[in-house]
This record gives sequence, C-alpha cells and structure tokens, in this order.
Amino acid sequence: MKALYTSDLHGEISLYQELLALALSFNAELVALGGDLLPSFSPSRRYEDMIPNQKTFISQILLPFFEKMIVTTTVRQIYVIPGNWDLGYPYLFRRPIEGLIDLCQKVHHLDHGYKIFGYPFVPPTPFRPKDFEKMDDSDSPWPPQKNPSYVRSAGQTDQLIPIDPHLYLRQHGTIREDLDHLPEPGDPQRTIYVMHSPPFGTKLDQIEGGAFTGSRSIKKFLERTQPLLTLHGHIHEAPEISGSCVDRIGKTLCVNPGQFTGGRKRLHAVTFEIENMEESLQHTLFPKVRS
Repeated sequence: MKALYTSDLHGEISLYQELLALALSFNAELVALGGDLLPSFSPSRRYEDMIPNQKTFISQILLPFFEKMIVTTTVRQIYVIPGNWDLGYPYLFRRPIEGLIDLCQKVHHLDHGYKIFGYPFVPPTPFRPKDFEKMDDSDSPWPPQKNPSYVRSAGQTDQLIPIDPHLYLRQHGTIREDLDHLPEPGDPQRTIYVMHSPPFGTKLDQIEGGAFTGSRSIKKFLERTQPLLTLHGHIHEAPEISGSCVDRIGKTLCVNPGQFTGGRKRLHAVTFEIENMEESLQHTLFPKVRS
C-alpha cells in the first residue's frame, strides 16, 4: 500500500497544492496528515478571530481540497488528526466526506492486517491555544506559559475561553495516562501511530539552540510497545537541525518530515510503501532516507 505523510501545513494553500500533486505523481492510496492543518492566525492576528477564520478555511478550501483529492487521484483514505493550533478541528466533520477519516484518539484497520492509531496531544508549549496540550507526566518541566491562554468553547459558538494555563493543564490529565489506556497493538509490526508530538531526545524534536521539546511519555510508550512505524510533526525545524527526518527507538522507525521554517515554502513530506517501508521511504526534499 502506497502511503504519503506530512504535517504542519498550517493552512498554507501552496503546500496543499504540492500535496495534491505529490499524491497524483506517487499514485498514493493513503494519505495521513499529522496535525496543524489549519491557519494559525487570522488576517487580524487576533486570537478571538482564530476559530471563525479556521471555519472559513475548512469550508472554502480544505473540504473541497479533500473531495478533489479523492476524486482525481488514487487516494482512497485521508487520515487526519489535529495539532495544537487546530482549535477549529471539529468543524472538519460537520459534513461527511467519503474517505476522510477522523483518526483523533481512534484506531482504523488497514489492508493486510495493519492498524493505524492517532494521538494529537503535545506537552505544554509557550503558545496560547491549549485544547490539544496536556502535561507530559507529573514530573516533566514546562516552558514559560502565557496567561491568559485559550480553549475552544463547547457547543456551536466560535468563542475562545480565556484560561489560566497552569490550572487548566493540571486539571486535564497527562499524556502518560492517555497512552497507558490505549489498547495494546495485537501485532506491533503491523501497527502505525500518527502522533503530533515527536518523542523526546531524538533527531525529531530538537529546536533552535539544541533543546529537545518532544514527549518523554511518548518515548517510553514506544520503547515498551515497539510498533512498526510512528509518524510525527510539531517541531518544524528538527530535521534541518539534527540532519535527519528519521530515528529509531528500538525496532520502531520514527519519522518527522519537518516543515518550512522560512523563505520559500516547499512541502516537506514522506512517501513509502507500507509493506516495504525500509527500502521505499523517501523525503520530498532530503536525499534517500536512512535510519
């Protein structure tokens, strides 16, 4: 099965256009998007306008894009999870589209006994949107927080609710607790995870200055469960800083294709055949990938 993965497109129309062209040229059958799908800021740059702007992008750009991909390419399933900036994510599914699958904290069965899981939460960031952030575990450090921060209001409104991030995050559990309650993969070597946060202390989570900002809990989870493949995003610059978009945790191959960090926007994505992943994995911009 030919798969295409990318993350952190942040509503950039040119990157979505490149994604469509890549799906067509690669004859992809499956596309997975690892979060931060939607524009992070509205033209006004006001947080209060974030959700209305994301809803407009979803209705006018993203849903027509997904429909076009299903109709004009060989892609039959598009798996998506939110990222920490995607407060408008639930509006993606107000109108069903055949082949568009919400993978947020869910599992889906693929051909030939493979399974794909999605997990969106990231450890606390310095940014204000908090819907898809959680404490990593009870002991992990946090970066400085901005008060107020915001979460999406319940129901049909477009409002953001101001919160104290320290109080909010301490009341909403941890990534470690979530992962402890995930169903164990029946066959780890036929299991794929799409997780917005990369694992901590790898080639996939390093930021400018050399600090590591991924999830310790995700790393421990992968050390224990040893799935075939994990697909990540969130830290755009990590592959450029570390020199690699892949790393290994035991037998598990972990991938963060990265994304543009300035200058000309070019799509960072990977393509691979699930049954022959080691030999087929390719990055759109980097030389042939080797773990």
